[in-house]
Amino acid sequence: MTDAPASPKAGRLATPGWLDGRLVLGVLLVLVSVVVGARVLASADRTQLVWTATRDLAPGTALSAADLEPAEVRLFAAGSRYLAAPDQGFVGYVVERGIARGELVPVEALGAPGSRIDLRFVSVPVLPGRYPSDLARGTRVDVWATADPDAAAATGGEAGAPAAAGSRLVLSDVAVHLAPDSGGALSAGTAERAVVLSVRPQDVGELVAAMTAGRIDLVRVPESRETRGNLAGSEAPAGGSG
Repeated sequence: MTDAPASPKAGRLATPGWLDGRLVLGVLLVLVSVVVGARVLASADRTQLVWTATRDLAPGTALSAADLEPAEVRLFAAGSRYLAAPDQGFVGYVVERGIARGELVPVEALGAPGSRIDLRFVSVPVLPGRYPSDLARGTRVDVWATADPDAAAATGGEAGAPAAAGSRLVLSDVAVHLAPDSGGALSAGTAERAVVLSVRPQDVGELVAAMTAGRIDLVRVPESRETRGNLAGSEAPAGGSG
């Protein structure tokens, strides 16, 4: 008889050590995930202190300490665009465009101390329903005009002549200096209400001509544009006088 073949030696699983490559890689991935997640959460919760207006500030106002109050907000990358608190170096700077109560104060809306903003205040008659119901001092609006055949005849045009097609933008992004005392755009009645707008001297003629030629509508500028607007670049007439 021949001897039976010897049984092969059973393999044993090796006990993993701390230097096992897969274990080290797994630990590193967990640590990286924790660190990255913590930084993202900390970044998302980061706020900063900036100044907001305590009242409506008209163009030409020289800022005082009472005009602004601090507010803690989350601005992400836009933080540098606004006046940082608690620094009070803003005192004496001049407002170059209307800033509404509670609005963050953009750095670009301020001029150097002693600078003069040359504006004219023009009273514009507007029918109820033709301006925003929440119109207030400092609100930014676009001024639109729609030609009226009767008005054209009164200013020397031919009676009964057809009005120009559609409406036209007269002035863009101008500030309300004085709003109607009460009633708003949804009030009863058909009497025109006076809205005082602050405009540059070179825009007065265009605005007066538009009032004479027909009906005026005031369209509120969204807050995102109010924040970016400035007197030098945003109040130029569209398609008007040069």
